[in-house]
Amino acid sequence: MDKVSAMKAYVQVVEATSFTRAAEVLHTSAVYVTRMVQALESDLGVKLLNRTTRRSKPTDAGLRYYERCVALLRDLEEMDADAQASKGSNSGRVRVSMPSLVAKPIVIPELPKFLAHNPGIQLDISIADQHLDLIEEGLDCAVRVGPVIEPGLVAKKVGAYKTLTYASPDYIQAYGEPFTLEDLSDHIGVSYVMKSGRIRSWEFLEGNEFRTVPLKSAIVVNDADAYVACGLAGLGLIQGGTFILDAHVRSGRLNRVLRDYPSNPRPVSVVYMPNRTRPKRVDIFIDWLVDLYSIYLADQS
Repeated sequence: MDKVSAMKAYVQVVEATSFTRAAEVLHTSAVYVTRMVQALESDLGVKLLNRTTRRSKPTDAGLRYYERCVALLRDLEEMDADAQASKGSNSGRVRVSMPSLVAKPIVIPELPKFLAHNPGIQLDISIADQHLDLIEEGLDCAVRVGPVIEPGLVAKKVGAYKTLTYASPDYIQAYGEPFTLEDLSDHIGVSYVMKSGRIRSWEFLEGNEFRTVPLKSAIVVNDADAYVACGLAGLGLIQGGTFILDAHVRSGRLNRVLRDYPSNPRPVSVVYMPNRTRPKRVDIFIDWLVDLYSIYLADQS
């Protein structure tokens, strides 16, 4: 038995709570993962997991062993990283998730520079407007827009940005332009439904106070690209960050409206799991993301 491989398999099973999901993350079969964990239990003479048909949970001894495995595997990976660093190499795959509203206008255009400076790193980017589970999806990190409410995640806050309100020329021609919050009673907006199923409210800063304003809607979407497309089509007012929508303003397809009423700033964070073997390449990518977003978010302040 390769004990290090068995430890890696066991750690992944604990974090994924499933042999099948652990096998998917490790790119192997559930049979192989099961055999590795069974061999580890046999070697130790200790039951590490309580198994059911749906999930696997560590025993008390298994939980203590898991914590020591995580620490040991992290040390081993850092040893390898230090050895590679001596040759100027930080290589391997980084798996990350981020919403399209920040991936497409910010991250993807800058990736050629990042990859040129880090030729050994390969990126596996999941573009998802919904929050993906880091463990279940085998992600190293993720970008979150909005409050981080998932328990157990480390959140590295990048900053916050204000969003503005926009309308297409066709919409303004049909409904007129709103100038005050009171004007909104005669307008419609494109509604965006969040992962929780709740429709995002229309919030505006008036003076030093935030106001939530009810707004009629003819359409509800759950995709950021569809949301912007609806605004461009004149289906209603939309809200977004200037770094996302200003290109459409410059092209004449959108106009800023309600300029004196920005919305509630939304935090942007990079999140990752604690107590995991995080390779140097992941830290390199996280640090790059923080620097990149800081540049863009500074334009929103």
